[in-house]
Amino acid sequence: MTTYQWVMLGLGALGFLGTWVLGAFKLGRAVEQMRAAVREEIDQEREKVIEKIEDLEKRFDADQKTQDHNFGEVGAAMRQYIADVEKKVREVEIYGRDHYVKKDEFVRATDSIRADIKALGAEIKSDLKGMQKELIGKPS
Repeated sequence: MTTYQWVMLGLGALGFLGTWVLGAFKLGRAVEQMRAAVREEIDQEREKVIEKIEDLEKRFDADQKTQDHNFGEVGAAMRQYIADVEKKVREVEIYGRDHYVKKDEFVRATDSIRADIKALGAEIKSDLKGMQKELIGKPS
């Protein structure tokens, strides 16, 4: 082979090798660009998710404050209701104290009624005995 042929063969091999090296370099660069684009998209999506989470947190905090306020109102209403019930119970106790019979008075009253019933029973017996004597003493 002549020198010219060797040079042509070398240039062809060098061109072939250069093409492959340049292709590999371009391929690596394209992969790197895709990686960067994917990273950028991931970062954008992450920012969107973080934004949505922050919005949800703000909304949750606002709802929680509203619920706390409403529950505070429920507590105040319950305290007022309990105070009203206690006041009414106190009124009932005072009414009972003033208007109902005490135990000692009740015992005295029942003893008096019992004595009156016994006296009434004795009177009925004596009346019946008197009527019996009258009926026996009268000839038919």
